[in-house]
Amino acid sequence: MKALVVGAGPGGLAAAINLAGRGFEVTVVEKESVPGGRMRGLSLDGGYALDTGPTILQLPQVLEAVFTRAGKRLQDYVTLKALDPNTRIHFWDGSQLDTSANLERMRESLAALDPKHPAALDRWMTEAKQKYLVAYEKFICTNAGSLAYYAPWRLMDTLKFKPWQSLYGHLDSFFHDDRVTYALSYPSKYLGLHPTTCSSVFSVVPFLELQFGVWHVMGGFRALSQGMARCAEDLGARLRYGEAVEEVLVEGGRASGVRLASGEQLTADAVVINADLPYAATKLIKPQHREGTRLSDGALDKAKYSCSTFMLYLGLDRRYDQLPHHLIYLSDAARRTDRAALEDLEADLEDPPFYVCNPTPTDPSGAPEGHSTLYVLVPTPNTSRPLDWAALEKSMRAKIPRWLEKVGLTGVEQHIRASKAFTAQSWRDDFNVFRGAVFNLSHNWTQLGPLRPKVKSPDVDGLYWVGGGTHPGSGLLTILESANIAADYLTRADGQGALPQWPLTPPLEPRTRAA
Repeated sequence: MKALVVGAGPGGLAAAINLAGRGFEVTVVEKESVPGGRMRGLSLDGGYALDTGPTILQLPQVLEAVFTRAGKRLQDYVTLKALDPNTRIHFWDGSQLDTSANLERMRESLAALDPKHPAALDRWMTEAKQKYLVAYEKFICTNAGSLAYYAPWRLMDTLKFKPWQSLYGHLDSFFHDDRVTYALSYPSKYLGLHPTTCSSVFSVVPFLELQFGVWHVMGGFRALSQGMARCAEDLGARLRYGEAVEEVLVEGGRASGVRLASGEQLTADAVVINADLPYAATKLIKPQHREGTRLSDGALDKAKYSCSTFMLYLGLDRRYDQLPHHLIYLSDAARRTDRAALEDLEADLEDPPFYVCNPTPTDPSGAPEGHSTLYVLVPTPNTSRPLDWAALEKSMRAKIPRWLEKVGLTGVEQHIRASKAFTAQSWRDDFNVFRGAVFNLSHNWTQLGPLRPKVKSPDVDGLYWVGGGTHPGSGLLTILESANIAADYLTRADGQGALPQWPLTPPLEPRTRAA
């Protein structure tokens, strides 16, 4: 069977490895000159190299399985390194918390906030382990192809976990401390939600990080893009760079290939699209093939989208080796529950929460000797809001160096030697992200599970969607699982049966943390 993959982001590359490993004839078409999509990284003057997309790898077993089921070894292409602490979180009151997969260290850090917290952690972890075993295989690693996904016999195991409860309410019932509750619920921002509007089912995300740890790819996540591309090519996949797709060809209700911007047409038995879903749907598929569906222009216009981010990438002539790899500042504004905060209607230019990646102490490959890089992320509205993006960039550039002192990064401003900024407009125009909503469709109840766009198109035969806009959702881990779902559909359609070694629910014993 001949498969065409549109886009060489991590989802497209995982799909290519899966399919080429099963004997499919695979061609990957990528508009950029390098693989990775938003994970391709960037270079700054002076010899600085930075990641532009994901900076955290969860459950590396899932990534390893993509390689091993194709007869390859992940370690032949990239090197992973476990981090400890996972993240250092600074709070609005001046206190801090180091999260860690070393639960003894995690308990010590929690005890510094309140002596009651370690016992609360133990109770929460006990429940979370049960929830993980139910949630990961039954709901994440499934095709969510119909409302049978929510059938009573599937839901019975989950009801005891009160999925209707908010993530905030769930965590608060254990810790009764906004600092810990907001620290553990911070990933809800990357789901396009607020802790008070996010379902408690997503407590599986902080559990994964405390149970299994978080991992860095040496050389940066851009090295993972390159390693995955090499693996796909080693398996016989053809990668065509600098080739933009203009249209997905549909004949008789079936995807038959693509037309490139050059006019060349490529034929295939199946088309896998790894591009921002609402962008690709509206730009690559003619409206008549989407009318009356969740991917029609009208439906996509009314859908709820995540926030965007202001990104500042810095090259510095000094290092901050005393600080962890991942840093978060949670301002008091993180606890706002007014409409503007819940719906990301405005940019906070006074005291916003933010995230920083300080990779050089772990991995000095991205900077000259004695220098370092910083990746700073500040949540902002997406381009549906009428903001002056140039003015926002000017203000953010001026204020961020001072804000960084709140997480221990002092004196940054006088050490900046190179920089690059992205606004929501950058994500929209340079990366083809619909409305610059970097975390795609939000994960509210009307856009979750069988109500989220499907991996296998129900409207066009032979068309598959891979990425954060489809089931199971945004984030590197779930993007990899969407690629596994697509490959499972296609291996079955090819008469090979189910995709081997999938679904994979990593056992609760932590993976070895050797570098």
